[in-house]
Amino acid sequence: MEDENNNTFTVSKESIYGGAIVVLLGLLVLSVFTHGFGLTEPECVCPETEQPAADTQPAGDNDEDVVENTTQEQGNDTVELTVGVGTLPPLGDENAPVTWVQFSEYQCPFCSKLYYEAEASMKENYVDTGKVKLYFRDFPLSFHPHALPAAIAARCADNEGKYWEMHSKLFETQGNWSGMDSVDDVFKGLAVDIGLDNETFNTCYDEAEPIDLIGDDFAEGQGYGVQGTPSSFLIIPKDRISGDSINAAVENLNSAYGGVGLAENEDEYIIFIPGAYPYDAFETILKEVSF
Repeated sequence: MEDENNNTFTVSKESIYGGAIVVLLGLLVLSVFTHGFGLTEPECVCPETEQPAADTQPAGDNDEDVVENTTQEQGNDTVELTVGVGTLPPLGDENAPVTWVQFSEYQCPFCSKLYYEAEASMKENYVDTGKVKLYFRDFPLSFHPHALPAAIAARCADNEGKYWEMHSKLFETQGNWSGMDSVDDVFKGLAVDIGLDNETFNTCYDEAEPIDLIGDDFAEGQGYGVQGTPSSFLIIPKDRISGDSINAAVENLNSAYGGVGLAENEDEYIIFIPGAYPYDAFETILKEVSF
């Protein structure tokens, strides 16, 4: 890098990662003192339940900042919410009526659980059939040292149109690299495996080019009430499901697992699913949708 006087200076990748982790950790520390807005109380995001499928890797309470389009109505418990999909491409048909926004990371074991136990079946039955589109949003937890480099690797793959190929590789090899001291060579090897250009990927990864986009996802997720990984939002147009049906489905889920929240805006219902719930939990809601 050069300044305006043409003096050259360099920033190491370790400094970039370290600084980013400090920023993310700072947000979490700040959140301890500021219970921000969320769909549920903080203890509901990591539900204390004997149902193992609802496990969540907790990240702490919400940040004090709230996105501008998130409000709570006065005088009742109704939550008004609009959830953004971020900047990554969807898995599935972008015109699919139902949207699944997943705040997650690649080192979290519960995120891997969701990948294997829900995402695979959702893909087969709803994504590949044009009913649901999935958006992944980065929420790397500071105490998972490889979560941020993994998010960077995935976004660098996106630069070459292979985000979802890297997404799958990272989860499917998580058990191999999660306990390593350094993952740089592993992630660069995965890039080779999926056919990425070495020089292009390595430059993007070494310079942590997507770091700001990852930070944006993290901050926005906290504004939506995300307090741990994985956390999902199912967004369903109101003309595809009745209010009675969705309320009954959410009530059934809460009877089984607890912690599920329901919000809405003018056009959509939004179901907040804070944990590694099984495929059947998603099916409980989606079977009520008119596709």
